[in-house]
Amino acid sequence: MELTWTTSDSELKWPWLVVLLVVLVVALLAVWVRIWWRRHPPGASYVAHATRLVSLPRYRTLVQRRRLLGGFGSVAALVACVGGIVLGGRVQETQVMDRDEASRDIMLCLDASGSTAPWNVDVVQEFRDIVEGLEGERIGLTVWNNAAITKFPLTDDYDFVLDRLSEAELAFAGWSEIYPSEEFDDYTAGTWSEERQYQSSLVADGLVSCVQRFDRLDEDRGRALVLATDGEQRGRGVYNLDEAAEYAAEDGIVIHVVANPGEPDKEGDSDGLQAAADETGGTFAQLGTGGSAEDVVEEINELEAAKIERPPLVQTVDEPRTGQVLAGIGVGLLLLVWTVQGLIALAGRTNRGSTP
Repeated sequence: MELTWTTSDSELKWPWLVVLLVVLVVALLAVWVRIWWRRHPPGASYVAHATRLVSLPRYRTLVQRRRLLGGFGSVAALVACVGGIVLGGRVQETQVMDRDEASRDIMLCLDASGSTAPWNVDVVQEFRDIVEGLEGERIGLTVWNNAAITKFPLTDDYDFVLDRLSEAELAFAGWSEIYPSEEFDDYTAGTWSEERQYQSSLVADGLVSCVQRFDRLDEDRGRALVLATDGEQRGRGVYNLDEAAEYAAEDGIVIHVVANPGEPDKEGDSDGLQAAADETGGTFAQLGTGGSAEDVVEEINELEAAKIERPPLVQTVDEPRTGQVLAGIGVGLLLLVWTVQGLIALAGRTNRGSTP
């Protein structure tokens, strides 16, 4: 799925609150200035005969420093108030996502029988290469032996898909004919039915089970199935390969076969697998011969698929960054002013204490 986000201009959720707070702050400032002006008229002196004192350079320096720190603190307080007002109004922006969904589905169909287990780490890596070459398609995974289970249904969450394939890779890496790992046993649980214990690696039945995992059959979607197996079947299933291929073709599903080599002294039904792929217009490749993943991706990309038009997704998100920055700057400056004032006062007391 191709996701395109467009962002509108930022706006306030509660502009009335901003106006109210601004009026309140201005009113408080006006009252404070009026009171201060009355208490401190220009040229007023509260100490008699202070002309000589106020003419001293030290006195002038202290007054200038006090005014500077006072002005600096006032500006810092105003900046902090502005930041608080902006936060109170809640700056928001509206994001619109145009959803352009590719209407193609790919089902990964993995033989988990004992004869394929040694090779399935490589098969899963082949699956990863296929997935990483796609964009926007829904992908699912079904594993089977004499029974089939869905590891994950069709989804376009590629991070999730790759995580589940890593899980499969780890599980098959722990396969052993004598002492398989707990991860392998857990992963393949459900693919073996005791009711069919004399049958295994039922290729055609597994293929049909994977075909049945496709959903939304009423939609005009491109559908492909990637079948990984050695073709070594023990016992007879409900379907044969010709019937399974016809079953897939009826739903317009293209079969791509990634065949692994199997055991050296056995030969899988490569001809039947090749015929099944040909019946549906798919591809056939032996694992490790190179190019199989690229061929599958190329064929999938050639599947005809109309784009599905979906209504845009609209969401409104808060953007508090501006208010946070302003409030943070204001508070930081106030702390700086108070720290400087404290250090100056401490230095003054120290100097007075050290005077003989």
